[in-house]
Amino acid sequence: MSDGVILDHHALLALGKGHRILSGFVVAAHEDPLYTVIAPALCLAEATRNRPGIATHLAQLAAVEVASVDRILADAMGRVAASFFPEHGWPVLHAAAVSMATGWEVATTEAAAYRGLGIPLLPVVPAQD
Repeated sequence: MSDGVILDHHALLALGKGHRILSGFVVAAHEDPLYTVIAPALCLAEATRNRPGIATHLAQLAAVEVASVDRILADAMGRVAASFFPEHGWPVLHAAAVSMATGWEVATTEAAAYRGLGIPLLPVVPAQD
């Protein structure tokens, strides 16, 4: 069974700034074929909105997989959104839905964004600039 971590848009932005812990997850995925780093597509889009070019950078990292939104995931996200729509919107819901599907933790520098969703989180302290 493989294991991995999901990077939300906050974590992707921190990774783009060279966050050591988040970079370590990518290194681990390069070294272990059973370890996966996932960037949900809506999180990647939000990170790109805030930092143009980050999607191109992540595309060069073979160990980072991008999770798309298929019909099943869209259905799950829509059902969660119908009763509880987080302040941070669709990127948070996409990361949460991927976590629900995999059981993996969502690495984030903004754990409060996931309050009430009941998913496993890996809070990461933002790197000091």
